[in-house]
Amino acid sequence: MGEALRAVVVDTYALMAKATSEITPEADTCLEDVRRGKIRGIIHPLITYEFLLQFYKGRTPIFTTPSETLEFLEKHFSTSEISNRTALTAAEVRFKSDELIAKLKRHLSLCDSMTIAVAKERKSPIISGDKDLQTVADKEHVEIIW
Repeated sequence: MGEALRAVVVDTYALMAKATSEITPEADTCLEDVRRGKIRGIIHPLITYEFLLQFYKGRTPIFTTPSETLEFLEKHFSTSEISNRTALTAAEVRFKSDELIAKLKRHLSLCDSMTIAVAKERKSPIISGDKDLQTVADKEHVEIIW
């Protein structure tokens, strides 16, 4: 994080790690800067979906209702539109990653593909500890904060 960040794309993994106190100090500092308004935190609708799904599964103990969970996301993060152009970039990322991730006997999720696409479009780093996402983001020359 040499130069001052203006924006960062926040992955579900980072939100969950923050909620369960399993986040790295660097990622935690970055998320705190988002909370304080020093850095613009960006999510997309699939992040919202995944985070709300985690709420319904009882994995976000800091929230008591789905509305409270959604209000938290809307208060602290800007939601990026998923345009057809973003979907094109995400499909390219996913297709190019298949061979790389297959070696690990894994696959890149739709959400992770979209997260990388949003970060590429905005020329912003991603906060995430997700190993599959990190591996592909590195290949796509997208900075990861973790």
